[in-house]
Amino acid sequence: MASKGLRKVKLKEVCDRITVGHVGPMADKYTAEGVPFLRSQNISAFRLNLDDIKFIPPDFHEKLRKSALHPGDVAVVRTGYPGTACVIPSTFNELNCADLVVITPSKELSPYYLAAIFNSAWGVASVAGNLVGVAQQHFNIGAARELEVLLPPRPAQDRIAGILSAYDELIENSQRRIRILESMARALYREWFVHFRFPGHESVPRVPSPLGEIPKGWEVASIDDVCARVTDGAHFSPTSVDDGLPMASSKDMHDWGLNLETARLISPEDFADLVRNDCKPKRNDVLITKDGANYLKYIFVTRAEQEVVLLSSVAMLRPNARINPHLLAAILKEPENKGRLKNYVTGAAIPRVILKDFKRFELLLPSKEVQMAWAVIAEPMTEQIWRLIDKTQNLRRTRDLLLPRLLSGQIDVEALAS
Repeated sequence: MASKGLRKVKLKEVCDRITVGHVGPMADKYTAEGVPFLRSQNISAFRLNLDDIKFIPPDFHEKLRKSALHPGDVAVVRTGYPGTACVIPSTFNELNCADLVVITPSKELSPYYLAAIFNSAWGVASVAGNLVGVAQQHFNIGAARELEVLLPPRPAQDRIAGILSAYDELIENSQRRIRILESMARALYREWFVHFRFPGHESVPRVPSPLGEIPKGWEVASIDDVCARVTDGAHFSPTSVDDGLPMASSKDMHDWGLNLETARLISPEDFADLVRNDCKPKRNDVLITKDGANYLKYIFVTRAEQEVVLLSSVAMLRPNARINPHLLAAILKEPENKGRLKNYVTGAAIPRVILKDFKRFELLLPSKEVQMAWAVIAEPMTEQIWRLIDKTQNLRRTRDLLLPRLLSGQIDVEALAS
């Protein structure tokens, strides 16, 4: 260990507070505005995820004062992905939470350094080894208080935190640019294909259609009309192996692609069999989650052909020459169209859209000239988003490679500072 003054401590010795968020039903407590209320899905490694954040009224927040969070506190996930941790940023005055371990470090412990400990491979393994519960295992405050960590002096912690947070700032900048591009793409789509203010629209009369008045030369078509293939992934799940090829499901999807790092592996023989059964997506296929908790959540164009096969929770739409693949994805992402698609959902325990319903779903098909003009503007936005995603993934990999070396002292931060 290169760091000087390293000592082993229990978290309770270097933290002013270790408590737990509210445990119990909350659905009837949420309001449209008020005090931000965090749940486990809002906590990512090193980052607060504000997607689908909830709010509670101030008076209820006061009743839950014990679990209030402030800037500089560390929020740690208890269930699901236990141990995942982030620091509450200074952009919030106060928040509250459910089912999180809430830690207020003392002055001798850097909050970001503590989050780094939890997010490291050592931290993940340590938390996993201290889970309790039978029906649902969780990381409790007793285990958190007794967790032993190696702690360098505060200046070394701050230098390590500075190195890691620089990567997080670059990651956040890339994600901010992605959000801006997404907003621009949505605005462009609505301007052209919802409000019909595309170039030259003034000279194009409207005509009646099953979806209301539309520009002359456009038509209403079904997905089956504009796709050469409408299929899904495997309807059986091959045995997982330690060394094989990836099989992805809806859990491995994000807004713009597949995360093969989280996909499980299957044998080359099973993989080849599923390729023969058309379970491998091709370039320009439109993938959409159709089953389970994430149904209709993720819709994107396959950027390039990858060595991956899919489970049946993912539908594959293979556009024909009548429609631009990126436009098909944009149409299906449009909230109004998603709302219409939800009318096709069946199943209570596991909601799903079955393929024959996908095929008959009707959409507005613009003229080929308008599609081509839109693609000239929209496709470069998607390309830039893909490049930013690549950059973000590379930054995360580099940070995660540095993390154990910084925490173990393999990299001498004191030498870096001199």
